[in-house]
Amino acid sequence: MSGMWSRSRQRLAHILLASLLGVYLYSPLADMPLAELAVQVVVFPAVALSGVLMWQGHRLRARLR
Repeated sequence: MSGMWSRSRQRLAHILLASLLGVYLYSPLADMPLAELAVQVVVFPAVALSGVLMWQGHRLRARLR
C-alpha cells in the first residue's frame, strides 16, 4: 500500500474517532456509565495514538526498518 493511501486512511480514522469524542461530549451520552467507560478506555486513547502516529509516524517507521 502506498504512503498516500496509508496516511489518508489514518487521517480518516482520526477524524471519525474525534467525531465520536465530540458527540459524546456534546450529547446526553455523557450521563451513561457505559459510554463514559468506552470513551475513557477506547476512543480517547485511540485518538491520542493516531494523532501521535500522524505526527511522529515517519520516525517510527524509519526506526523499525
